[in-house]
Amino acid sequence: MLIPTIHFAGNCDEVIQFYKQTIGAEVMQIAYAKDAPPEVAAQMPPNFVMHSEIKIFGTVVALTDGCEKPPTENNHTFTVFFDTVEEVTDVFNRLVEGGKVIEPLSKQFWATMSGMLTDRFGVNWNVLTHSM
Repeated sequence: MLIPTIHFAGNCDEVIQFYKQTIGAEVMQIAYAKDAPPEVAAQMPPNFVMHSEIKIFGTVVALTDGCEKPPTENNHTFTVFFDTVEEVTDVFNRLVEGGKVIEPLSKQFWATMSGMLTDRFGVNWNVLTHSM
């Protein structure tokens, strides 16, 4: 099984809560520093997420605070297909809050509705209808 991992620099718990609230992500596991052995826990803030797994649109994704500073290159995008224009529009509008539009929602030759954005945590999303 291959699970993509996204690294954050201290705000992973906030990211998890955002995805739970906006797109219904299911938290499968969260391992905080405060729950680690004392010698490890003493080196990190209590809510430092050492490892987590969430299910987003049926796919498991790992999230962690496992980097000292935010990555400088964002070379990944989550592409999510929906059945209706309404679903695409709804998810796009919820994820882009506090983020940035890369490609506005519009009809394309490959999809009835498609749009790209970077959410407020720097994660790229491509949301579109599954077919024309």
